[in-house]
Amino acid sequence: MRIAVGMISHETNTFSPIPTTLESFAEERIGVLEGAQVVETMTGRKTGIGGFIDVGQNEGWEMVGTIAAGATPSGDVDAGAYDHMKQIMLDKLNAEGPFDGVLLHLHGAMLAQNAPDAEGDLCHAVRAVIGPDVPLIVELDLHGNITPNFCKAVDGVFAYNTNPHIDAWERGVEAAECMASLLKGEITRPNVSISKPPMLPPTINMRTAEGPMKRLLERGWEWEKKPEILDVSIFGGFPYADFDLAGTSILVTSTDAQAGAECAADVGGFAWEIRDDFLKSIAPIEDAVSQALDVVASNPGKPVALADVADNPGGGGSGDTPELLRELVKRGAAGAAACIWDPETVQQAQKIGEGNSATFQIGGKATDSYGKPVEVTGTVAVLSDGQFTGKGPVVRGQPVSCGPTARIDVGDLKIVVTSIRHAANDQGYFRVAGVDPEREPLLMIKSRGHFRADFEPICHQIIEVDA
Repeated sequence: MRIAVGMISHETNTFSPIPTTLESFAEERIGVLEGAQVVETMTGRKTGIGGFIDVGQNEGWEMVGTIAAGATPSGDVDAGAYDHMKQIMLDKLNAEGPFDGVLLHLHGAMLAQNAPDAEGDLCHAVRAVIGPDVPLIVELDLHGNITPNFCKAVDGVFAYNTNPHIDAWERGVEAAECMASLLKGEITRPNVSISKPPMLPPTINMRTAEGPMKRLLERGWEWEKKPEILDVSIFGGFPYADFDLAGTSILVTSTDAQAGAECAADVGGFAWEIRDDFLKSIAPIEDAVSQALDVVASNPGKPVALADVADNPGGGGSGDTPELLRELVKRGAAGAAACIWDPETVQQAQKIGEGNSATFQIGGKATDSYGKPVEVTGTVAVLSDGQFTGKGPVVRGQPVSCGPTARIDVGDLKIVVTSIRHAANDQGYFRVAGVDPEREPLLMIKSRGHFRADFEPICHQIIEVDA
């Protein structure tokens, strides 16, 4: 059996001031992989494509790579960049085909300038190449904004069941195992049903270990006890994509279309019933910092984390909004902050050199809408290449590049400044600049939720901040 695999992944925040170009994909961990590079590079990795490949090896499939590319969330994907990557995938499928099946790892909330439903557009283009009879199964992020048009092009969908997302490999395995069952005749060809309750919940309350997402997943798992229901995928949606079909979706992969539709309607109806449970209030900056400093003063023995959820690079935030950092500097707080995206400050620190002091204007450069840069006089404590291998659950085993990185110490506050934008979803984002996060009294983390997978075990308390 010959199976094609590929990935084009982006979570598009149409309100982000950061443009998304081909370079945005090229500068990421893996760059833009083409053809044989995809399988060579992704084999053995705990990623969605890594899961496809592991099952393929067990099944004796010939795995054929098309393209693998992903970028940190940001603004609309440039039309030329999208067309370029899409064409690479289609050209590989044309040149290397025919195939017995296609497995793709996409996001679900990619919005290109010329394709607002990018995953739907891409999968229909793939379907046009491979024909109506070749199965196409897709793994997606649970923050996807899924459309009925997309569902018409695919035979199966497997979304992450975890937020923080720590099951990309496992869900990739499940998607590939579904493909294997189909190709061996163990199941009939599945189809995908969709329900879209008219709701656009905030991402800050989409954790899957508790709350409404957990309840929706459990409702879906009850349906999965029926043999004809192969998978129930719950999509909270991504509200920062200004798109008319953004929002919650329930997708059911089944071998019985009527049962699948009934399941989707039931779980979608339940989502509507509990919609108010997604609403959540969080503390403003001054209150959050006061609360954190009070807890630190009680000497809990573990760090207190302030999560700057309003500026999450993992959701398209610029990673440089300054107001929470400004308050910490104003209060003379002791601790560490990561990651502030500010290539200009990194370059200044490199010119000054380690051990030397200067006045810096940190953050607030992507846009002036959220505050001016924070002026500090600090010492360049560490200069780093920003390279590390993730050890936490979200990026375990994957190479990470922050680009040239500087740590600027302002009193007892250690500020990690990077050249490439990242959410600090792994302790490595601190350690790459010589900070041991377990030994700091206070951590400021620019991330919405994925950081919790690696930081909850070491923190006494996490306080989300409306910054």
